[in-house]
Amino acid sequence: MPGIFACFDVETTSLDPKKGHIIEIAVVKIDALGEVHSEWASLVGVETEDLGRPDIHGITHQMLQGAPTFSDIAGDLMEILSGCIPVAHNAGFDQRFVLSEWAKAGLGPLELEVLDTLALARSLGLPGKLGDLAESLGVPLVDAHQALDDTRALAGVLVKLIEKGAELGDLYEFQPPLFKPEPSGLFQLRPTV
Repeated sequence: MPGIFACFDVETTSLDPKKGHIIEIAVVKIDALGEVHSEWASLVGVETEDLGRPDIHGITHQMLQGAPTFSDIAGDLMEILSGCIPVAHNAGFDQRFVLSEWAKAGLGPLELEVLDTLALARSLGLPGKLGDLAESLGVPLVDAHQALDDTRALAGVLVKLIEKGAELGDLYEFQPPLFKPEPSGLFQLRPTV
């Protein structure tokens, strides 16, 4: 039986990691039976006027005031992912953004292999869009395009896909680089409405 899964999601200013930035990130750690081990999320401060599509992700400049930068939270992210199997939906997107932000921060090399629930869903003939997939599996998705809510749904989707017999293939536990930033303990959550 696999170890702990670290389901994660990012909200970004663009679809292109070379031009865009992460402005919110969340991780939900679960085991294969769906027991939640921890949750972590933060808005991520950026130095850009262009936040992309606030009509989709709902993040404003005001919400990002005082938020830690990616460099500030990079050590926390490494600590959270350490020893876990990273999971994302349409994993290449989230993976590329994390790797790009890591590189932009000048933090050195980073290897990040990610289990993709989109590929697992398609292998079972299920819908590809996270909202549609969650609905088809009876998993609640409260607020789409909010990183923590998407990640909670992702965790539930992963458990359902495992229950349905999805072939997980080779699983890679994340090992942080030898030289990594220390965790800062900084985070800033979305304001509650």
